[in-house]
Order: sequence, then C-alpha cells, then structure tokens
Amino acid sequence: MNQPAATVPSRPASGWERFLAARTSDAFCSAWLALICEKFPEVRMGAVLVEASDSQAFVPIAVWPAASTDMGRMGAAVQRSLAERRPVLVTATEEAGILHIALPVMVNERVAASVVIEAAITSAEAAPLLRELHWGSAWLSNLLGKRDADAAAKASERSLGILETIATALRHARLQQALFELTTTLRQRFVCSRVAIGLLHDAQVRIVALSEAATFEKSSPIVRAYADAMAEACDLAQPVEAAIDADGALAGGYRAHAALLRQVGAQVVLSVPVDLHARTVAVITLERDQGPAFDADQRQWLETFAELFAPVIAQRRDAERNSVQRLGTEASRLLKAILGPRHLVWKFATIAVAAVAAVLVWCQVPYRVSAKTVSEGSIQRVAAAPFEGFLAASFVRAGDTVHKDQLLAQLDDHELRVEQAKWASQRDQYQNKLREALATHDLSAVRVVTAQLDEAQAQLDLTQDKLARARIRAPYDGVIVSGDLSQQTGTPLEAGKKLFEIAPLHSYRIIMQVDEHDIGQIRVGQPGELVMTGLAGDPLPFTVARIMPVATSEDGKNFFRVEARLDHASNLLLPGMEGVSKVAIGRRRMGWVLLHGFLDWLRVSLWRWSP
Repeated sequence: MNQPAATVPSRPASGWERFLAARTSDAFCSAWLALICEKFPEVRMGAVLVEASDSQAFVPIAVWPAASTDMGRMGAAVQRSLAERRPVLVTATEEAGILHIALPVMVNERVAASVVIEAAITSAEAAPLLRELHWGSAWLSNLLGKRDADAAAKASERSLGILETIATALRHARLQQALFELTTTLRQRFVCSRVAIGLLHDAQVRIVALSEAATFEKSSPIVRAYADAMAEACDLAQPVEAAIDADGALAGGYRAHAALLRQVGAQVVLSVPVDLHARTVAVITLERDQGPAFDADQRQWLETFAELFAPVIAQRRDAERNSVQRLGTEASRLLKAILGPRHLVWKFATIAVAAVAAVLVWCQVPYRVSAKTVSEGSIQRVAAAPFEGFLAASFVRAGDTVHKDQLLAQLDDHELRVEQAKWASQRDQYQNKLREALATHDLSAVRVVTAQLDEAQAQLDLTQDKLARARIRAPYDGVIVSGDLSQQTGTPLEAGKKLFEIAPLHSYRIIMQVDEHDIGQIRVGQPGELVMTGLAGDPLPFTVARIMPVATSEDGKNFFRVEARLDHASNLLLPGMEGVSKVAIGRRRMGWVLLHGFLDWLRVSLWRWSP
C-alpha cells in the first residue's frame, strides 16, 4: 500500500522574506524595522514615524516589537532630530545605560519620516547601529519618495479632470445650460444612473438640473425626494452617502437619503454640498443603480470639484439676476451691515444719516423767499419837450438833486419872440381899426375887426405860453433819475420827447422780481428785509404792498413783479439801486425748506408725463 506523504510543517517567514513580500507601506516599514532591530541584540524597541496627511504631526507607521506606552519616552529624541534635521543621541533619564537614537529621513529636502531606536548601549558603542540606520534609511526614502510621487500624480490627474469638467460647464452662456452639461459629464465620469444638482435660495433647495432630462416636473415625487436629500446634506454641512449592502440593509442611517433610495430604487446615493465662504450655494447628488459605493478617491475628487466650482455658481447666479433682485440683494446686504456685527463705519454713517433726517423732519427754521430787487421812486415825473424846437441849454444830468421850479433845460425861443412881436403888432392894429369903426358907427366893420382882434390876441397868448414853457423846470424836489442833454445842445427836439425823469427824494417803493415757483408763498402785508448792493451792512425793513398779476420773462425764467414799501425812509437809498430782498413767510421744516423746489419740480414732471 502506498503510505500517505508526511505533512511538512510551514515555517514562519524570515525578516527578509517579509521585507521582499511587502506590498503596503505599513508592511514594508514593519519588515524594515524588524530587520534593523533583530540584527542588534542591544535594541529594546523601535518605531518609524511618518508625516501625517495634514503635515501637522508625525504618527507611527511601524513599531517593534509591539506598541507600548513605554515608547513615549523616546519622544524627546524624535523632536530634537526633527528640529535639528540630523541624527541625535539622547541618554535616557528614566533608566541608566539606555540610549535613544533618532534619525530623520529626508525626501526632497524635507523631513518625511523619523526612525527612533532605544538600545542598551552607550554613545561610544552606537556607531555600528547608527551606521546601519543611516544606510538602511535609503529604503524608507525611496518608499516615501515613491509615495509622494504617486500622490502628486494622482493629485495632478484629479486636478486635470476637475479643470476639464469645469471647462466643459463654462462653455455655455447660461447657468441652467452649464449645470445640465455638468450633470451629464459627472454621470459619465462616475458611472452613475442619474446626477441631480440643486441650488439654494432663502434656505430652500430647488432642483435645477437632472442628467439626461432637459425638462422635468418640479412637483413630482422624485424631484421632491431629491430636494429633501439635498436639504439633509445642507443641514449636516458635509457629504452624505447612503447605500444598500449585500444583505439588503440600509447603511448610513440618513432619513431623507433612505427615502430617496426607496423612491428611485437605487443602490448608492451620495450628496456633496457646494460651499462658498461657509455658505452652501448648491448640492450635487449622484445615484448608482448598481455597483460599489463611492471610494475615498472619488469622494475627494467631488469635494475638490465642489470647492472650485462654488465661485462659478455664485458668480453666474449674480450675473443673471434682474434689476429687482439686484436691488433686493444690495438692500439686504446693507441692512445686514447696519444691524449685524462689525461694519462700524456703516453703523456710524447710518446714525449720522438718521440724525440728519430727524433734523430735516422735525427742526423748524424761519423760511424766507429771496428775490432780486430794485428801488424806484414812489412817483416819477417826466420832463418832456413842450413843442418842436432846438435845445438851447441843459443845466442838470442824471443823478443831480434838484429843487422845485429849478431850471432844468431851456429851448431856443428866438422864433417865439419874433412871433410874439408879430402878433402884438397885429393886435395893436386891430384895436385902432376897432376904434375907427366905433367912431363911424359901422356895425359890420366892428364885428369883423372884433373877430380879427380876438384871433390876434389868442395867437399872442399862445406864443407867450410857449415862451413860458421853453424853460423846463423841476415840478418838485427830487433827483434826476435819467436824462443827460449836456452833449446835445442845438439838436432838434420833437414835441413830447422825454428829456428827464424826476423822482422825489426820500419817497421810494421796492420792486421785487419773485420767481414763479415762489410767488404762491407771497402775501400782501408780509414783512421782509432788503439789502442793497451799495448798502450791504444795513438791512432795510419793508412790507409787501402789492402783487402784480402779470408775469415777465427774463433770462429764460418767469418772474412776478411785487411792490413793497419801506417801513422807514433812508437818506442813503437812491432810485435805481439794486439788491436782494427776503420776504419772511413763516417757520417751516428744514427738510421742506431745502427740498420743496425739487419736490415741486418732481410733481409737475410726474403730472406732465402721467396719462
């Protein structure tokens, strides 16, 4: 009979076999550390520490012979070697005759790992162990360098894929089109059955894009299930994944995502929030009907993509807002700056504006209407040429003060005196003829001569009256307002031509040109003050006496002529002086005083354009 072969017991793998067969970083470092420590009997424990993923600390990846709390006493040597970036030997203080050896492992000019050994040797005996660690650290350098290269390649590939996806979405001018293109691209990249994107507005999720569906019913149960799942991810502020395992049980424990899985009959659902400045602006939900769950690399790809795509969504949404939405957003932002924390400048500016508004609304100030003003005499007389003739002399000019019956000018009376002599001679002749007719009792001759005598007397009286009026005199005490004939001696004058205007002294009236926008405020009897240009330091009080109902146009504006009387006569005031007058209307709110002109214009403009 054939005897069965004896079973050869399997021997444990040696350190080199484990070192050569290592397929992971943990197994490689553990086998490497075991080879070093087992080669030197003096070694009591050892550890390999590598840089953590956040680059903030070093964590152990391999320990020998086993992890224990005693390894904490080697921390001082590790910290010193990392700080000095060189091998260090530190004598243990807890136990005599113990030495801690720490060696930094350099990769691309940076410390990527550290090897620490505790051995029962002295510093003088540590050279062989230190040399072995130094030579053997090249294996760790190669391992960590390859790991960094693989991570860099993977990151580069991930970044390239993200940029390609973003570029694909940015080809479209409208955000809706870009999001629809994005859902299709993500569905193909991650082998999903459906991808949905929802945007947040006022804390509400609105589904805006579904892969392979250009249009969809927003009130359908599937769309509402997607919205609830996205809202759940927003509330948790983190990626949420729910899946059905091989036993048909739900893994994840998220209520809305579980409801979505039941609604769509999918195997795996992953929702990734898209955050911008700690605020969620959108949510991406990916669904798989079959296949494995999303691995760590896929989740990292999606999270990185969400961080880069968040500003794109925010900017596109802002660019596509209408004017009303922009105004509402700016108003909301301003309100938050005023009522929220920080923004002290806005708060002080708001307080200042509120204070100014309160002053404008409640503070009442005297309101006065200003108008351009000129002074005129209360009455004005014109000295005109009494008949046609020639100017013989002029004795005054505009601005001169004259007295009653003072000679102002004289007309040439030579012809009048000749005519006076003529008619005086004829009158004497007719008187002689009248006496002869009376003596002869010739009644018909008496009647004819009497008529001729009356005619001659009338012509003589007319000539004497003209001679009296040839001397032009002042009708009263006053001032010459206009007229200067000093350069016109000997020139002919027409009958009725104005030679001088005379206004009485110390009796004036004030003529104001009130703008048509302010004439409604003026009433007869209102007081005011007048400041003349030549008397700027001495206001003159007056009272409104009359409002002319006829407007005049000047410099493209309409003015009403308003007459006022001075309350007290001024010896310094002269006719024709110009200045500015202010009529006291009463007390008005400061805001009305400053803005009533604009408000009146606005009301008229609205009335003009209203149907």
